[in-house]
Amino acid sequence: MKTVRLSQSLKYDIRRAAEKKYDSANPNKEYPDDGMQLFIDEGYQQKVDATSKHFKDVWGFDMPTNIVSDLVISSTVTKTDSDGDAYEDTHSFTLSLPSIEVPNVLVRYGDTMRVQVKPDNPTFLQCVEVQMFNDRRSDKKREYVSNLLTVLDKFSTLNQLMKAAPYVKDLVPQDRLQKMHEVDDRSGRKKEQAELAENELSELREVLLEDALLGDD
Repeated sequence: MKTVRLSQSLKYDIRRAAEKKYDSANPNKEYPDDGMQLFIDEGYQQKVDATSKHFKDVWGFDMPTNIVSDLVISSTVTKTDSDGDAYEDTHSFTLSLPSIEVPNVLVRYGDTMRVQVKPDNPTFLQCVEVQMFNDRRSDKKREYVSNLLTVLDKFSTLNQLMKAAPYVKDLVPQDRLQKMHEVDDRSGRKKEQAELAENELSELREVLLEDALLGDD
């Protein structure tokens, strides 16, 4: 078995593979994707229709509009810090919409409509719950990766690591495993080196032998 050094590049490969395994076993929660339901529930379509009608009645032409495909909902919630003091925290989340025509005064960044909702809005609360879950997951992932790197730094070779934790093989690139399992034929190399010295250094050996004999005289 050949010795494979646990280099920084190999540690990086192991880390990336470990992160992918973690993501697969612990996926993020998905945010609500149907902004149209909230658009309907909050009565935005009726408001858009009423605004359009009022605008035309007042100005005599159709209200300028934009096509939007994203609905950004925002709300401010009151929280308490570690000292017991209350503070306000604003959260915003983006929901998808089908292409909807709305007054351009409601549109920002080309295709995004922004609205304020109440803190107890069901969709908003669901988004907050997803955000908290994903934040906790990210914290656990950072700890998971940190622990892995701490352990990797304790080993200088892949051979040592595999002996201590053989299950880590699932994170090691296949070519590194193959190299480690190659037969390290040191006896064969020694024989080759001896034959090389015998053939190439025969004259030197004779000179040294003759010098030793002359020296005895």
